[in-house]
This record gives sequence, structure tokens and C-alpha cells, in this order.
Amino acid sequence: MEWLRSRIARSPRHALVLGKTLFLAGSILVVGAVFARAELMGINAERAEAKLPVIRTLAEAFPQYPTWMVPEGPVGFAIAAALVVVGMVLTVKAGEALKRAAP
Repeated sequence: MEWLRSRIARSPRHALVLGKTLFLAGSILVVGAVFARAELMGINAERAEAKLPVIRTLAEAFPQYPTWMVPEGPVGFAIAAALVVVGMVLTVKAGEALKRAAP
């Protein structure tokens, strides 16, 4: 953990930008997954009315789009949550380093 503190102390602005970027990326993944799940539920509701089999993944629902980046399972959500947490930690630590460095 000491190497992270020394890295942040050397360039707090870069760490702040990286932290905000990681936080934003993880947040976009989580929000995208929520919207994708809602869309999948809507598609399955229409398919149930038509007595068609249930679609389980986004890749089945939207084969023309690259859906590999949208978290659908526990592993995907864990990665997105890790991005959010690491981004928050970096942002807070870089903010503290910037306040200490400011005259």
C-alpha cells in the first residue's frame, strides 16, 4: 500500500484523473447492466405473451451488438464494483494529496 501512496504523492493529478475514470467506467457498466436487464425483462414479457421460449442472455436478444462488455452475472458485477471502489479510493487519496501539496 505504501507504493500506492508514493505513486499518488508523485503525481496526484494523474491519480485523480485515473480514479475518476475508473469510477465512471464501473458506474457506466452497472447502470448499463440495469438497463439491459430491464430491456431483457421487457422482451421476455412480450415473448411470454406470444408463447415463445425465454431469452436468457443479451447476446441472444441482440446478436448484432457486442454485448460482452455488459455485466450479466456475478463475476461481471464484481468486476464493475471493483472498478467503482478502486476509483473511489484513488480519487479520495489523490484529493488528500492535492490538499497537502497546495500552499
